[in-house]
Amino acid sequence: MEPTEHDIAGMFDLISGRYDLLNHILSGYTDVRWRNRVVKLSLTPQVKTILDVSTGTGDMAIAYRHARKVLPVYGVDISMEMLKKAGLKDAGLSLINGSGLSLPFRENTFDLVSCAFGIRNIYPRESGIKEFYRVLRPHGRIAILEFSMPKGLFGKVYKVYFDRILPSLGNLISRTKAYTYLKSSVEAFPDPGTFSSMLASAGFKNIKNTNLTHGIATIYTGEK
Repeated sequence: MEPTEHDIAGMFDLISGRYDLLNHILSGYTDVRWRNRVVKLSLTPQVKTILDVSTGTGDMAIAYRHARKVLPVYGVDISMEMLKKAGLKDAGLSLINGSGLSLPFRENTFDLVSCAFGIRNIYPRESGIKEFYRVLRPHGRIAILEFSMPKGLFGKVYKVYFDRILPSLGNLISRTKAYTYLKSSVEAFPDPGTFSSMLASAGFKNIKNTNLTHGIATIYTGEK
């Protein structure tokens, strides 16, 4: 059974204080490098306005702001506590408490829509993708960073960490069951080929997948 937005917002409200610490510990600070790679792949000279959906504590939005300091960056998230953390980290962000299923913007507003580790939490996923498409300008770009499950020998080794260590350590530090949800949501997420087909069905073109760290995460880029 898919969680409701209310459930997800409540879960992230609870872990907001330890969210950044857990991301860095559990990824060995690889998450910082991943976000920087997203910026390099998606931030072209033509990009003037950016929307970061499921912005959380703002790390993806802040990465764009660091890359081009005068660029207006908007962040939307359903968790008010996460947004408070984002505002404390960068007062220059334009932050809005809202849903990825009903973005509070007109059609054809942004040159780039990004979403880092948030598309898993948007149900139904197809509706969220259509919203991303709607608020993009013609020829606008999408950049989605999401966990994936690596294959081969590395995948087998990683699965031991992912099944046994990550949820237990995450739950212990966060003092919640949020990282049990993380594990199940990653396992339920479509493989890169299937998710790329979902983007194509929504109308995106020139879709590319970029595997990170042997397939632990994937960057999806495309154009309207």
